Amino acid sequence: MSSAGLEWLIVFVFLLFVFGLTFAEALWLSKKNWAAFGKSLVFAVTTNVFGFSVGFFALFVVFLVIFMLVWDGAIKNYKYGDAGIIAALAFGALFFPLFLALCKRLFLRILKIQTGRAAWIFSFVSSVLLVVLSLGVPCLAGFLLFR
Repeated sequence: MSSAGLEWLIVFVFLLFVFGLTFAEALWLSKKNWAAFGKSLVFAVTTNVFGFSVGFFALFVVFLVIFMLVWDGAIKNYKYGDAGIIAALAFGALFFPLFLALCKRLFLRILKIQTGRAAWIFSFVSSVLLVVLSLGVPCLAGFLLFR
């Protein structure tokens, strides 16, 4: 298989995990009797689309700014040094799952699905699983296919 085909395979794996985990999240909510399957699916799709859009945009902006600093050579004169770059990378990496979790918690409240401690736990667990699996498995597959 050509490298272009393998690259599209990685994209397909990412999309498969995102859509599969979104559907699994809706099933999880309906099995716990928090909401009907239709309402759960609307919740899962809405929060994931919004969370992924804003999260990837923030990650893109952070990496673009760092790339521009490196490309221009201005990183040598960067007054915050390595600590500033590490802080920016940490912000970019942690913003995405935390924002997704807060979106899920907010929409659980707006749609009157669940409140309290159970809603917070569900929000963080589903967000971390979604981010780790949807990004980690394609990265692992890419590593194994392209080494």
